[in-house]
Amino acid sequence: MIIHVHSDSTISLDDADTFTAFSVTAPGRDQAAILAAFGADAKAGEEGHVWIQIQRLHALGGKFGGAKWRDGCDSMIEFARSKGWVDELRGLLRAHIEP
Repeated sequence: MIIHVHSDSTISLDDADTFTAFSVTAPGRDQAAILAAFGADAKAGEEGHVWIQIQRLHALGGKFGGAKWRDGCDSMIEFARSKGWVDELRGLLRAHIEP
């Protein structure tokens, strides 16, 4: 699953049914530009990563298949939780930034 931050700062979800990877792509943009596009729905992570609000991810993916999509997404989040890639307190999921 890839969150795409476009040059006009709009956000879309690509490969929405791929639940084995999670990243953000923003060609030609840095972490600060990605965070600006998300506003309060993201926070900075270590270099090469950002943290995305799980609610925002669910909102982006909601149009891709309803309950079946949500189950797949939640399974991906559970796997991420087992790796320490979920901030439970803030409801955030860690995403790798693709160049």
